[in-house]
Amino acid sequence: MYKTNYHIHNELCKHAMGTVMDYADKAFECGFDIIGMSDHAPFRGNPYGFRMDFEEFEEYIFQVKEAKRTYEKRMKVLLGLEIEYMAKHRAYYDELREKYNMEYLILGQHFFDDGHGNELYVYDLPDTTGYVDYAKSVEEALGTGLFSMVAHPDLMFVHDFEWDYNCDKACDIIVDAAVKYGVPLELNANGVRKGKSRFVDGDRYPYPHFKLFEKISDAKVPVMINSDCHQLKELDDEAMKMSHELVKEWNLIYQDVLELR
Repeated sequence: MYKTNYHIHNELCKHAMGTVMDYADKAFECGFDIIGMSDHAPFRGNPYGFRMDFEEFEEYIFQVKEAKRTYEKRMKVLLGLEIEYMAKHRAYYDELREKYNMEYLILGQHFFDDGHGNELYVYDLPDTTGYVDYAKSVEEALGTGLFSMVAHPDLMFVHDFEWDYNCDKACDIIVDAAVKYGVPLELNANGVRKGKSRFVDGDRYPYPHFKLFEKISDAKVPVMINSDCHQLKELDDEAMKMSHELVKEWNLIYQDVLELR
């Protein structure tokens, strides 16, 4: 069993602290075998916030390659991105692979297309009807074969809405897509790190949501635990340990090494 973490941010995203090398140094100190730097992907024209500008992309690549060289033969350091999928950007995803040599892409749907030409922000959804559109966007993305993993697949549950048919349907779409395309889903330690709060459906984490993970367990979809860290102290903290405990509690299949696509 390898000690791994494929979801790590750094200061270029404008809402994290520490350089790529800072995280690599800390990861080696913590005994990781494989880490993946997967900062929020830039887009030309910088249409989305909370991420590096496109003009900083080459610097990000340089920093990750420097960490690769520094830890060669001692710890594997991978070059990746956490990125949203929208069909209008399809040529760019191919470019990330072919021109910029990204080793993996994590699907992280903060922004998504509702299927009717409207671009939505998951944190701004007014009710659960948007959950189904969110899930369909995940399904469409996985169908491209571009993505090695889905980050926080239950991010939509940050909202305090009653559990309803839309919640169930959205979860089923995501789980079925993961089964069909053989892509692991992430149990995100950053959601655990936020702690439990009182929601209308009980005391729970904003994510991971136990009802989604019940379905994941039943379908035998592998899950990966990642820190989604934005500070060095979060790389291998109590939230990571608690996430591993949830894998046991929820009877999940744990996958340690990511299959690069």
